Amino acid sequence: MEHYLIGKVIIRGQIEVKTGMRIGGASSGLKIGGLDLSVITDPEGKPYIPGSSLKGKLRSLIEKKEAANNPKFWNKDDKDKGQPTGQHKCENNEEYQKCPVCKIWGIAVSDKITVPTPTRLIVCDAYLDEESLKDLKDNLELEYTEVKFETAINRLTGTALHGSLRQIERVPAGARFKDVELIFNVFEPGDKDLLRHIFVALELLEHDYLGGMGSRGYGRVAFNGIDIFWNKREDYEKGQVELTPERVINKDIGSTPSKIVRNFEPLKAKLV
Repeated sequence: MEHYLIGKVIIRGQIEVKTGMRIGGASSGLKIGGLDLSVITDPEGKPYIPGSSLKGKLRSLIEKKEAANNPKFWNKDDKDKGQPTGQHKCENNEEYQKCPVCKIWGIAVSDKITVPTPTRLIVCDAYLDEESLKDLKDNLELEYTEVKFETAINRLTGTALHGSLRQIERVPAGARFKDVELIFNVFEPGDKDLLRHIFVALELLEHDYLGGMGSRGYGRVAFNGIDIFWNKREDYEKGQVELTPERVINKDIGSTPSKIVRNFEPLKAKLV
């Protein structure tokens, strides 16, 4: 089957940090206090969320959801007695045609798959809304981030292990990342049904974590203020692709992942 562009669904919103978040950058002794674990920053020193981190996390969550309904979902390791690897990659055309994960997030080139395998989801970097930090500035150790001290505890004695104290840089709770943008390419009519998985993944992430150290409570986030736009191929030919308020298609549907999932069919009906 040949693929051609039918249109693009553009999803815009903001990410609110609910608990301190750390997406790691290179460790640097040049920052104040010689931080042990720093966050990733742009050239101006401002923390941001790489699109690759967000895209990878969303894929991981949907993979686990799909695996719950399919015992053969995980690839097997031929070198380890056929044990599941915890990784998924479709191995033939039939699997690919039924797989939302590989169709949405992409799959590496393989001799076993001969049908076109274009990646449908593009996730852009998300940048800090500095306005959200104005009320937090007085309590921050650094210009845009906080420093949390952590130590390892001996479970037998309940005391700190010698030499285990670390300084960890985090984006503080209350910070927001604005103009978060996901672009979903529609190549065939059935792709419109795949779109629902994106919002389910955002829903799952709100009850999981983004970045590292999630089991310690780091990285809880919320998505809100979501606007959805539909640009048909013909819109690009006419130059009518501005993302203006009057072109938002989810005004009567909801602006959070859960509301959009609940009302997905009315949303899909607008993708014409």
